[in-house]
Amino acid sequence: MKRLPLLFLFAAGFAYPQSANSVPQFTELNFKSRLDLYLKRTYLDPRRHILLLGEVAFDDFASVGIEKWGSGLSGYGKSLAPVYGQRVISNSVEFLAGSIIGDDARYRPSASHGFVKRGLHAAVSTFTAKDRNGHTQIAASRILAITFAMVVANQWPPHPMTGLKLGDALLFNVTDMAQNNLLTEFTPELKRFGNKLWHKAHHAKAPIHP
Repeated sequence: MKRLPLLFLFAAGFAYPQSANSVPQFTELNFKSRLDLYLKRTYLDPRRHILLLGEVAFDDFASVGIEKWGSGLSGYGKSLAPVYGQRVISNSVEFLAGSIIGDDARYRPSASHGFVKRGLHAAVSTFTAKDRNGHTQIAASRILAITFAMVVANQWPPHPMTGLKLGDALLFNVTDMAQNNLLTEFTPELKRFGNKLWHKAHHAKAPIHP
């Protein structure tokens, strides 16, 4: 998912000089803050819901999504339901496993300069988390959550994936987190890119006074 925004991400990444992000200070996750984060990511953030609606529509038109479920609004709803259900399962398992293990898989922007270094940081951070002592470790709760949710959601379509197709889908669902990290990392460039396009369009429509 998010293939279309990624095209803008890379265009913006090369269009502007790269600068280090101001790295925010992350407080330790206790149970309450972890619960608040879970509720926001899963149910309360309208931006995430809007993005999900767009991603499913894009995937259905760009791939075989509609062929899998049938066309029309009903087919779109049948594509949306398992994707949202998979998100709920994944976030729920990550919340529970993270509370037990104590890892913190929140993405922390890079303090480096340069597109390549920042991109590599975003990709590597897909598989890493911080433990209770602030040390970097494998993001066990997130990888477990994504894998478990994918295995469960695979039972919902009319023709579940098996063998290599299921393995490829599991790998894609884990690495799909890298796209979220990249979008977070390069949000400043994307905003400048969007502002530049907006100003160009605005000036082009402005009347020319004699």
